[in-house]
Amino acid sequence: MLQKRRFLLIWKHLPADEDAAQMRVAEAIRRGEQFAQIGEYSEAIKEYQQALEANRSASLRSPSLAHFRIAEIFFKQNNYMAAANEFREALNGDLRPKWTEVWSYISLGHIFDLTRQRERAIREYMQAQRTRDNTQGAMEEAAKCLKVPYERQKIVTP
Repeated sequence: MLQKRRFLLIWKHLPADEDAAQMRVAEAIRRGEQFAQIGEYSEAIKEYQQALEANRSASLRSPSLAHFRIAEIFFKQNNYMAAANEFREALNGDLRPKWTEVWSYISLGHIFDLTRQRERAIREYMQAQRTRDNTQGAMEEAAKCLKVPYERQKIVTP
């Protein structure tokens, strides 16, 4: 009887712990996004990693958004292998927000196009289309990249 009571007491407190962990995750991601906006990428990555750690300590599924944001930074830095790994982690996470799924597939396709792996890129764009998520024009981007390989925008300086 005592063991059952102890279990019920512990179980009763789990949702509050999960809520607290999710709050820490959201705060760390928000701080990371602020650092990324001003180009402080190393600080942004630290914040995103804190979000991942907060989730791990609460034994929750990995936050896709934190992985996605880390991947974006690596992509901007032309670190395609690290970016691809993080986009894959985003796909293996909690898929919240939902758009992280479609844009992870598209971003992986971009990486494969940039590294001249067209067949792999096509598979990723097709996966993106299968999600049917058109957040921020995702379906148009996937369709466009299926027709023409993705290329980075060239910056023209006067």
